[in-house]
Amino acid sequence: MKKVLGFIFILMFGGSIQVFANSKPNDTVQNKKWKYKAEYSLMMNQIGFSNWATGGESAITGQGTVDYDLKYKKNKFTFTHSAHLAYGIAGYFNKDIEKTDDKLDLSFAMGHKISKKWEFSGMAIFKSQFTNGYNYPNDSVLASAFMAPGYVTVSLGFTFNPSKRLQIFLSPIAGKMTFVLNQQLANAGAFGVTKAVYDSLGNVLVPGERYFGQLGLNLLWSYKGKVMKNVLYHTNLNLYNNYIEPRPDMRWQVDMDWDNKFTFKINDHFVTLLYVHLKYDPKILFPKYEMIDGINAIVAERTRLQVKETFGLGITYKIK
Repeated sequence: MKKVLGFIFILMFGGSIQVFANSKPNDTVQNKKWKYKAEYSLMMNQIGFSNWATGGESAITGQGTVDYDLKYKKNKFTFTHSAHLAYGIAGYFNKDIEKTDDKLDLSFAMGHKISKKWEFSGMAIFKSQFTNGYNYPNDSVLASAFMAPGYVTVSLGFTFNPSKRLQIFLSPIAGKMTFVLNQQLANAGAFGVTKAVYDSLGNVLVPGERYFGQLGLNLLWSYKGKVMKNVLYHTNLNLYNNYIEPRPDMRWQVDMDWDNKFTFKINDHFVTLLYVHLKYDPKILFPKYEMIDGINAIVAERTRLQVKETFGLGITYKIK
């Protein structure tokens, strides 16, 4: 675990060490054709209890994030690469370290300007995570892993740029691949793949599928700007609808992945950060429990809105 965390730290913050060593606060990493913008953040929280009558557990939590954009522009051609990386852990005095956040999002886009505000564009997006995730407090039940799930979306379409703050990408034809490369999770049918077939003794007759493909409509909406003085709002909304969904009752259900980040500026380096991440995937089912004869039993499975929220004090450094 320590080696994995060390690798993630180097990957996410190795670039910032070089920036601090060789850059002045107002330096811009760019030339006439290339532009690079980045924001490195480290958020920490601590809570302690001693003789606290109502109970509680002392803990230290930390989260590191890296957001950067690399852009090349020549005449009417543009190439853009963006990354959104995050990793968070919580350390308890009487427990092992638990993971609280894990994000690996990369995007690559090429565009050719066809008018002042429109581009013909191609885009590829990769999403996964760095390390295993578990159903805490039970750290023996694997819930996710690197490339389990992993998502690769390749789209062709048009980008609308009404302002520097707002960008909208619409693709009428987009291929999306979902990977679950951990066979244990694939056998369980995690993240929408076809689950394994078992015999009466629990032996695997047919292993679970490790991937499945979709073809559909993809919409990306991105906005970054001030909502009030010293409050910056950055949001990315991704909607996807599968044209070839075999189940008629799910044909018009839309996958949603919506990231929201609020930055409340204290000064140039200290900020309060609020992250809200909403996801809805009709292929991911959650169990519904009911008490039957005194036993909390699973009676059905259903889709639910997934919500993740993080709030805390952070140290941030920007290159712009």
